[in-house]
Amino acid sequence: MASAGRQKIIMLDTRYVASIYWDKELGERLKTLRGNNSVRSISEKTALLGERISHQYIHMLEDPERYDNSASTVSFPKISVLLKVLGSSIEEFFSTAVTIVSITP
Repeated sequence: MASAGRQKIIMLDTRYVASIYWDKELGERLKTLRGNNSVRSISEKTALLGERISHQYIHMLEDPERYDNSASTVSFPKISVLLKVLGSSIEEFFSTAVTIVSITP
């Protein structure tokens, strides 16, 4: 039995992750990562990578409590594209992420 306050961490191949639970903390991380870049410019760059994410959706991700229709989960491909545009990675964005690389002989 796990003790109170402890979290269980499991590791999955990202091919099997469809979406991530999204909350205010992640929204704040995204906004900090965006810095002075406009949401419109970020949206345009996502389109160039083949996964257009609207500027309105980016606003909702950054401040999910402000919008009634904010997503409670975000698809893994959308997060991946946003982070790529912002020059970050899943490992950097999720401070608890662990990368496991399998090495085949």
